Amino acid sequence: MSTVLCILKLQLVTMASKKPVNRPSVRHPSHNHPLRSFKVKAEDEIICSGCELDLTGQAFKCTKKDCDYFLHKSCFDLPGETKHKSHLDHHLTLLHSPPYGQSYTCDACGEYGSGFTYNCSECQYDVHVGCAFIPETVEREDHEHPLTLLYNTPCKGREDGAMFICDVCEEDMSENLWVYYCKQCDYGTHVHSCAVYEESDQPKKGGESSSAVSRMKSLMKAQDEMAALQLEARIRNDTNNAILDLWDEPKRRYYW
Repeated sequence: MSTVLCILKLQLVTMASKKPVNRPSVRHPSHNHPLRSFKVKAEDEIICSGCELDLTGQAFKCTKKDCDYFLHKSCFDLPGETKHKSHLDHHLTLLHSPPYGQSYTCDACGEYGSGFTYNCSECQYDVHVGCAFIPETVEREDHEHPLTLLYNTPCKGREDGAMFICDVCEEDMSENLWVYYCKQCDYGTHVHSCAVYEESDQPKKGGESSSAVSRMKSLMKAQDEMAALQLEARIRNDTNNAILDLWDEPKRRYYW
């Protein structure tokens, strides 16, 4: 009889252990509902509600079934304030929604944003969180030297009105946009899709000019993942007191 009771007791314990365990939830000031940890699968096509890039790696999702709110872990852990080399006069404050309504324009890449932004309210200066921590150097397979991040084009301040031309897409660039640049070769590109080498079998149509929005949409998956994963590393290694090097006037053919 005692053996039967022991077996029944063991079965009850086993059944109890199989009950679903509620995973712990966390709160984030950007969202009204609790969030829980979430492992993104390779086949998932989810956009982070913070940086608006493809969701990769460790992340958080809303606990409400009908709420499509997701955050990279790196976006979840973003500092509320940062001193950025591109804007040394003031600190930038993390905002979880656009400061001017439904959207804002990023002063780094010139694209629109509707998610998180690092903002200087005094100067109305805004940077995508995905732009704020892009690497300071990148390499292209079709260029022999590393490209260095500049926080404006080499043409800024020229009295003759010369415009900097992206050497990949051959589009004019506003002088205040960030650029990846090789000083030795006077070679520069936009900071996103143009900075990553992507071989294409289809030649460009004559006179066709892709919009900045389409360039963002055409980012390779590796570029999206790089931007998201490097947020944490760049935050930890941010050198707040660095000063942008002065560059000599570039030797380039410009167009007016």
